Amino acid sequence: MKLSIIIPLYNTEKLISKCILSALEQDLPQDEYEILVIDDGSTDSSAAVVKELTQRYPNIRLFSKPNEGLSMTRNYGTDRAAGQYILYLDSDDYLHPNILKTIVETMKQEHLDMLAIDVNGVDEQDQVIPLWLDGHAARLGTSIQRGRKVLRDNKFLPMVYAYIYSRDFLNRHALRMAPIWHEDEEFTPRALYYAERLAYRPIRVYNYLQRHDSFMSTYKPENLFQLAKGMRSLSRFADSIEADDPEGAQYIRWRIAQTAFSSFRRSVWEHLGNTRALAEYYRKEGIMPLQFKRSRMKYRLLNHALPLFILYYKLHKPKEQTTPSPSRSK
Repeated sequence: MKLSIIIPLYNTEKLISKCILSALEQDLPQDEYEILVIDDGSTDSSAAVVKELTQRYPNIRLFSKPNEGLSMTRNYGTDRAAGQYILYLDSDDYLHPNILKTIVETMKQEHLDMLAIDVNGVDEQDQVIPLWLDGHAARLGTSIQRGRKVLRDNKFLPMVYAYIYSRDFLNRHALRMAPIWHEDEEFTPRALYYAERLAYRPIRVYNYLQRHDSFMSTYKPENLFQLAKGMRSLSRFADSIEADDPEGAQYIRWRIAQTAFSSFRRSVWEHLGNTRALAEYYRKEGIMPLQFKRSRMKYRLLNHALPLFILYYKLHKPKEQTTPSPSRSK
């Protein structure tokens, strides 16, 4: 089995058919890849829709389990995958046609642990729309490199679906996702830390649907605390490798700092009331003061003069918010 496509499913009965059919409209023989749909306790007819498709397409496998959230559902699929390579696909998104053969051949020929691909934003009429991430993956360059270098340069997208993974690589390093929201921000730096062979190829693979009722468009202040929990977990990972690899631990902490900085800035712009509580959490967990790659005034304010940081970004709030990072599924 060459490839496993893992699709977490939760209450997307109107979208799941399109998602699965996109995974079938491919140039790889269906006996060479599998589609694992993991129903995470849906309360609508999503599972029934998938069950009907399994009767028509033998390479679709449907699993059902109690609701645990996106991270644990992806892990469930990873643990049951038989393919050499793993592609994560959210149930409201869809794949570009006839790209699986190229993915598999690239992974195999170049012996990659991770392959970075292009993610396109699309609206509910299937029109391509601009996202903050457009062109971002190309910053990696096409040469094969170690993930540690990517971490050091901080030129990568955090979303798990922006990469194809070697299943052996994931299992060898026990790479699974933490049971939190914003799991991508915690998982991807750890995966990059271990990746010995990573490359980007300008292949349009993934279509990311911008829904009006998505997780990101209905963002709530408490979601920033979920991200903070992810940074706590990532900080513990940095602690665990510190003795043997202080340089690698530093790369991880630089990423933590940049991720936390962005969340603090967003807290000021959108939810001023929880900024101080967020800082208290980071300090309690020993993450602050944050360790930045460069010394700048705004970083020093966040670490040592939070009221001035809040004032600064309150005065510098952009007139129009850019499209938020799709760092977790809708």
